[in-house]
Amino acid sequence: MNRPGRRLISILLCCTVLLSLILPVSAEETSAAQMADSWSEEEGIFSLIPESRLFYTSMQQPDDALTQTMKLISAEFAAAGRPTKEPMPLCWGEMSSIAPGDIVIAFSDKLAPDAYELRITEETVSLTAADTDGLLYGARMLLKLLLAEKTNTLSCGVITDTPDTEQRALMIDCARKYWSVPWLKNLISQMSWMGYNQLELHLGEDQGLRTDIWSGEPDRNGNDFSWLIGYDSGWNEDYPDPNAEKFYTADDMRDLAEYAQEYHIELIPDLDLPPHCDVMTKRYADFVAEHPDFSFTCQGVTYAADGMVTDGGTMQPYDEEAYPNVSFETISVESTDSTLDVANPVARAFGLAVLQAYAEFFYGLGCTKFNFCFDELSVSSGDGWITYAEDYVEGGENAYDTAADFANEVAALLKEIGYTSIRAFNDVLYNTRRNIDLDPDIELCVWSLDDSDDTEEYLADGRTLYNCIQNYCYYALRYTDRSNGGDARDPENTWWSFNHSTEELIYEEWNPSRLYNADEDGEDVTDGLGGGFFLIWGDFGGWRTEEQVWNGEDETDGQYNLIDRMWSNSAKMWNWSMNNTLEYEQFARLRSSFRTFPGFTECTKEPVLPNPPAMQCVPSADHAQIRDLLASEDALPIDRAAFTDESVAAYEEAYQRAAELDADYFSTAGDLVDAVSALQDAVMNLEYLQEPLVVAVEANGRKITALYPERIFGHFFLLPLTELDGYAIDRVEGNAVLAEGVLIGMTHNASVTICVTPAS
Repeated sequence: MNRPGRRLISILLCCTVLLSLILPVSAEETSAAQMADSWSEEEGIFSLIPESRLFYTSMQQPDDALTQTMKLISAEFAAAGRPTKEPMPLCWGEMSSIAPGDIVIAFSDKLAPDAYELRITEETVSLTAADTDGLLYGARMLLKLLLAEKTNTLSCGVITDTPDTEQRALMIDCARKYWSVPWLKNLISQMSWMGYNQLELHLGEDQGLRTDIWSGEPDRNGNDFSWLIGYDSGWNEDYPDPNAEKFYTADDMRDLAEYAQEYHIELIPDLDLPPHCDVMTKRYADFVAEHPDFSFTCQGVTYAADGMVTDGGTMQPYDEEAYPNVSFETISVESTDSTLDVANPVARAFGLAVLQAYAEFFYGLGCTKFNFCFDELSVSSGDGWITYAEDYVEGGENAYDTAADFANEVAALLKEIGYTSIRAFNDVLYNTRRNIDLDPDIELCVWSLDDSDDTEEYLADGRTLYNCIQNYCYYALRYTDRSNGGDARDPENTWWSFNHSTEELIYEEWNPSRLYNADEDGEDVTDGLGGGFFLIWGDFGGWRTEEQVWNGEDETDGQYNLIDRMWSNSAKMWNWSMNNTLEYEQFARLRSSFRTFPGFTECTKEPVLPNPPAMQCVPSADHAQIRDLLASEDALPIDRAAFTDESVAAYEEAYQRAAELDADYFSTAGDLVDAVSALQDAVMNLEYLQEPLVVAVEANGRKITALYPERIFGHFFLLPLTELDGYAIDRVEGNAVLAEGVLIGMTHNASVTICVTPAS
């Protein structure tokens, strides 16, 4: 190339460098680290290599929780092919045993729960967190960085991240739509991958009660309500659930709870009472009509058709004058089957008995939070709730006081069982007509606001609030072919009091710390915010299959996409202001590079992860030295009878001390060195009881002379063969070797013979 051409290329290269300094980084160069709170890049490159390990630095062996977390991390990295398809080894030990390429795990009480710090150097990655949840999130960030870069190398630097929202929940309506257990397990894995930490199971609704916790076995009260389980399409005339006959068994729930725990997802049961009880009230009426001898027990009282029995006493007929609403045959209010009549003592007790059974079952699975929902409750003044409030609720005057009184009783029952977080939806409990106080421990899931001033009232009462605002947090299977309906996929649809935002609008506009409806300024919530939600409602259970919901398959070419909406929701719960530093197009590109969790195959098949190896302790160099010495000494065929008792006792004491220090992995380096030296000295100081063995020297089969070893070291002898001048050594027989003219052997073993021939 001629000189002008070269000069032109040089000028163009300089311009390129200059432009790179002036122009912003392109979207293609966006790093997943920008999703975290902070990221500072440093000089150098780290490489994850086939020899990389997950290494826990500690003086103690990892407990079960940490071991399980490290196994999940190793399995997910392998499923993603990082660094290979083989799971990384899991190790623990002293820092001196860390090797290049290792991911080094440690804990620090200086970090907040769920928070982590990633320090990437050329040699290792240090992952530090306050708990195992933080370790998992930090490891996931590391894996997402690698997946986004499509490589096994990373730029050096430091990433720190703390979720802005403590409780990051997803609710799934598994009453009106049956989701298969494999689908739910995929959902749990996907949630965990995205950074959610709670799954709320919506167990009961108008159209279904699909979780048979009894499975033919009575609960603690002796009740077996398996006959309640089922599905009724009800008002869903357009798209009923085709899996109406399917339900979850108690074992299904145990399996899901165990699986959720493995993925660091807390399970929360929820049961809607007293509204949304169509299937419960209808099935109760049918069952009682077919079984006139039916009875049930609630809190020590047995309820039957003829009356109730308290504490094993005699039957007391129901007092119809005291309780005008009392009825054993029906438990719904007069105006609608959807509402449990809590002014009817039988209905009230039955609802509490069902609630208690579910609450105790899930509490036994480790659950500590419960949502009794209480949403969209509408009662008629002719149903007797006003009378009940006036007669039985202190300070009560109207139906909403009766409702609040029941809510307080539910809260008391749940607290008695052991639940530490009790929540309900906000729309009914704070009705302005309520006169009585609400249990101060009831938390509010805020999904609908009549006025933004509601938030101020909630906070003034000291309520813990959860952001469930329908405009941004709802994913509803809602579509009707009728003219008075609408399409939930349409962002402009407001037929059901919510317009379904796209994933971009959720990312750009939603902030979990602000409670507001569309077109309102809203109210900031900081101290009172418990968490946020993403809610999947199964109203029209047959509108979409599991595959269509997961894959976003519909007539709008994926515009009603579940997974991408979840990504926007979860990302904003981690970082409320992420949209200020990372444009949606950049976020969407990053998200697409690691959209589904490692191990995903199909949404209706359980995830597949490789089996990680067992946890291994990595010995240090000093331990390896003493272990080798112990092995060699233990193999020596020492004839204790050949030495004095004192020298043998000293040897055995030194050996035992060395063995004990080896068994204590974290013995100090000084102790190990001293033990090695003491054992070697004890070997050298073994003292013989008699003269050393005679060594016979033969020439042509004839003994020439007998020699004694000149120097003794412990139970070894060294014999320089200077007396054999004029002879050539043919071979050595016995327990001895010849090295450079010196015979080296063991004096307490069989005799040694040196065979020689006259030198020529």
